[in-house]
Amino acid sequence: MKFYKTPKSVLEAQLKLWDKVIEAKTKENPFFGKVIESQKKFAERVGKWSLDTEVDNSLAYAHWFGAPAPAKKG
Repeated sequence: MKFYKTPKSVLEAQLKLWDKVIEAKTKENPFFGKVIESQKKFAERVGKWSLDTEVDNSLAYAHWFGAPAPAKKG
């Protein structure tokens, strides 16, 4: 069995398309837009907490297994 990591470019394209879906669906149904905004606020809080508290393990992986730690962006 093989696993493939989705390229960043594909993930970015999905997000851009999702933004267009959100815009169109919000025009059709303003309540949809309110729900999305509520979800975004929650995701922002949870995402920040996750970024602040979860330890990046790539350094330890590189230390023990010799693989270089991937460059962090952002």
